[in-house]
Amino acid sequence: MESTRSGSGRRWVVPDHLREEMAQAVGKIVTDDTILDEIEGSTFVVTVGDIVTLTLLKLGRVPDLSIVDYRTQREDDAATKEKLTSFSQPEVTVENPQGVLTEELWLAIKEGFENPRNLRIVVEGEEDLASLACIALAPDNTTVIYGIPNRGPMVLHVDQALKERVGDLLAQMET
Repeated sequence: MESTRSGSGRRWVVPDHLREEMAQAVGKIVTDDTILDEIEGSTFVVTVGDIVTLTLLKLGRVPDLSIVDYRTQREDDAATKEKLTSFSQPEVTVENPQGVLTEELWLAIKEGFENPRNLRIVVEGEEDLASLACIALAPDNTTVIYGIPNRGPMVLHVDQALKERVGDLLAQMET
């Protein structure tokens, strides 16, 4: 089942003065061998990025919510797309330009939390800022994992302090 969302609305754009702060690691970089240990006990697991999503699927754990763009390091990746789509999941497609977090993506993430069904959100554009919305909207005991190119999966266990930090960042972003 696939649906497509479109429309305009609120947009969060990273201002130049926040770029360095947002590039800093806030979680724990793990190996593929230890990623399942890191999510043990999590009520909700979210992946942001094609490779980290595929890694979890190959390890036998379907994310409760995954966000992909069928691109690896900003290049189209037909092989990864084929592998990801071989795992049957409900999908919704949204538009989200690079360097932006759109209301359309925000609402799709919110729906994924409110109606858990192993939803895969396919982003036409770029999914890099999706982790911010995931953290802001996450219920208690959620783990968010996103890929850091050439380094590995970054694991974030969402707590009130992290939600507040993300809330502060979002408030500083242009809308």
